[in-house]
Amino acid sequence: MKYLLTALICLLLLVCVPNATAENSRTWSAGDLIAVGLICKDEDTILEIVNADVLDEQLVLMVMNNLIVANMCISFPRPMMFLVQNALVQYTDHKGIKSLALAVGNADNDFLGWALANGKFVEKTRDIGI
Repeated sequence: MKYLLTALICLLLLVCVPNATAENSRTWSAGDLIAVGLICKDEDTILEIVNADVLDEQLVLMVMNNLIVANMCISFPRPMMFLVQNALVQYTDHKGIKSLALAVGNADNDFLGWALANGKFVEKTRDIGI
């Protein structure tokens, strides 16, 4: 039963995670909406996934699965929408794709967790018109 659960979670990750990481050229800023298939509780947890993502795809799936089982991350049956708050780290993954770990929250700007995405984070600049 444990192996069946592990296989189902891995399959779920393969279906859900790409939704948040579909665009490599995406630029993220605070306030952007993002569809997330997996969210993690704290910085150490998401950095564990980032370190695995730099090395190998199978390793990343194994680490994600272990963190879900340990209740450090949550995967959703369908991607959920969150608001981007800021970025923790930007890196290049095992396929050479620019990626980042993003802090995500709700409409009240409450921090809810960390998610991965492809692209880069930029600070929004205000246009001041006269």
